[in-house]
Amino acid sequence: VGHTTGITCITKVDNKGRFLSASKDRSVKLWDSRYNCDDEDQSQRVLLSTFERMDRRALACVVMVHCGSYVRPTDDVDWAMLAAVSKRAMKEGPSGVSRAAKDKHIIDCSCEFAAISGKHRDVRVWSMKNVDNQSQGGNVAEVILVQELDHETTVDSVASLPGKGMILTGDRMGHLRLWRCRTNVFLPGSPRVYSCERSFSWRLKSDLCSVNECMSFAVTSLAFISDDLVVSGTRGGVLRVWNVEGTKTDGETVHKEVVNILGAHSSDITSIQKGCDMEDVKSGETRLTFSSASNDGKVLSFVVPVESQIRPVCFNVVNHGITDRYRIDAEGTSVTALACLDMPGDTKSKCLPSRLVVSASAPGGNINILKSPVSSSSEQQQDALVLYRNQIEEESLTLHVVAQNLVSSVESRHRKYLMKTYKDCFVCSEAVTYLVEKGYALTRQDAVDLGRVLATHLLLFEHVSKKDKLFEDSKELYRFSDEYANSMTSKLRRNRISTR
Repeated sequence: VGHTTGITCITKVDNKGRFLSASKDRSVKLWDSRYNCDDEDQSQRVLLSTFERMDRRALACVVMVHCGSYVRPTDDVDWAMLAAVSKRAMKEGPSGVSRAAKDKHIIDCSCEFAAISGKHRDVRVWSMKNVDNQSQGGNVAEVILVQELDHETTVDSVASLPGKGMILTGDRMGHLRLWRCRTNVFLPGSPRVYSCERSFSWRLKSDLCSVNECMSFAVTSLAFISDDLVVSGTRGGVLRVWNVEGTKTDGETVHKEVVNILGAHSSDITSIQKGCDMEDVKSGETRLTFSSASNDGKVLSFVVPVESQIRPVCFNVVNHGITDRYRIDAEGTSVTALACLDMPGDTKSKCLPSRLVVSASAPGGNINILKSPVSSSSEQQQDALVLYRNQIEEESLTLHVVAQNLVSSVESRHRKYLMKTYKDCFVCSEAVTYLVEKGYALTRQDAVDLGRVLATHLLLFEHVSKKDKLFEDSKELYRFSDEYANSMTSKLRRNRISTR
């Protein structure tokens, strides 16, 4: 039923349970999440259609452009069903509608989506329509290539505003293009055609840059946070908020972003997701929120004012790799995806509708539900990213204090071991005892873990003969390393220069 290779993207189609999945096998599958794969009645299957060879390379991303219509005979009666049944009756007569209801065929299944491979310069826009003669186990819909949207360089990201006819694409040179749908009002049913309305770029094409700088310009993620604001994330970790309307001049190139967030992420941004809107208590101004994820394992959530010129504020920081930051054999943690959950309100408990953002990381596979913003005054809100970095800096300073006290307190002298003399060394168990007695560790095992952190991240000491041997609670001999002494000497020299 599923794909033959790894799935690269899952996209929601509508509120009736449909979603699309893209894979490295170049295929796209249409699913209905309201049914179970193990249902005995195959007419109510979860897999609706499979579209093969959608691109020359593996598909990287699929976004919805228009949700279209989806009608099953077993659905509740609504305007979409009335329109689909009337269209089927006009085409095949009442018997066609009765036959479709008896065989439980899909009466209508349509949508429009865009797909990229991340290896080519074009974005392919596909239109899906219902198949009239549906066979048992066959596709209920087919796709037609509507248009190819060309870029000057490889397209790495794409976003859309479903129902608004807008597609935004970003390439590897940091340029964005806004494509808007044009329809011929005099020819009903004519195909939708997209044209480039304007471009966005913070840099000029004439700027000379090195290869490494050019690689950091690539737009790796895009997301609409309102009808006229979009957030772009680059491989260099830079976030920018753009106004898609610009100066409302067709063909223009916008060089000035609304908001520029530098230094928040230290690696390429993998995903951006719109959060719930909030209201400022003091001014009553509506504020937009979004979350951004990166390969450094962090997910940052920001509040962006809509009208005022107040700078954006980070209200939540989640580091998926913080628990493994001192492990020697720990793999790098990357946040691979962000998703949103729309929670309905409850009139009895007076709970308002909300929007939760969920993050997923690899290789640990952890899933976190991110903190939602609290409506408050902008003057009282503290930046969570600043608080997080201050906490990390205090932790680093504490480690340096522990290291300096350990160097000055543990006896280091010439010692004999197995008929051999080792100069300026100390016994490992004595260092463990000191860490426990001074309160730096509760147990001796905690002291061993702390000693390994000092040895790994500060290069404080090493084994006298076995360089790769781990710090243990034993009679082994260790020696304070020259690397730590040299680093402390250079640090003191810099401090002296800065105070002159």
